[in-house]
Amino acid sequence: MKNFNDPLEIHNQIWSFMEKGVKDRNSAFHTPTLITLEDDNNAAARTLVLREVNKNSRTFRFHSDQRSKKIEQVHSNPNALIHVYSQEDKLQLRFKSKLSLHINEVLVDEAWEKSYGMSKICYQVDESPGSQINIPDGYQFTPEKNHEGKDNFIVIIAKIIETEWLYLSCDGHRRAKFTYDNEEFKVTWLVP
Repeated sequence: MKNFNDPLEIHNQIWSFMEKGVKDRNSAFHTPTLITLEDDNNAAARTLVLREVNKNSRTFRFHSDQRSKKIEQVHSNPNALIHVYSQEDKLQLRFKSKLSLHINEVLVDEAWEKSYGMSKICYQVDESPGSQINIPDGYQFTPEKNHEGKDNFIVIIAKIIETEWLYLSCDGHRRAKFTYDNEEFKVTWLVP
């Protein structure tokens, strides 16, 4: 961060870090944590690969197996928190989000076509993610039953509602919250 007092510069830098995370597999921003609520209102957290960032629409795109528990959780409650921490950048980001699920759409077809072969194989597993098995490798790939995995593929779009930025520095921490009203944002400075 160049100017810790300029909200526009901070906001642009946040989105720049997230955009970098899509392309840079070694970046902490490549694999944020998605937090949803289970039916019993306990938090459920998991790491996802960030596939696309769109600053203009304030959205992130993720891929998942539509049979996973997180999809049930999103159906019940689309509110989520996305968390990223980069030790290298001394930066924590928290994004309050509204999630939407997409299947059988052009967006999904395009995302599937752009996915790497190894990623597609993950969706070819016969049982749902998290299903109990008797031995560590007690699962099967059945591409013939699920159209090479595409039947299990779903796109998750996170619409960012609020962003919280925390920068840690021996010269003094900085913390701010960005709330959105259409294309404009309002900044609130917070005690770090």
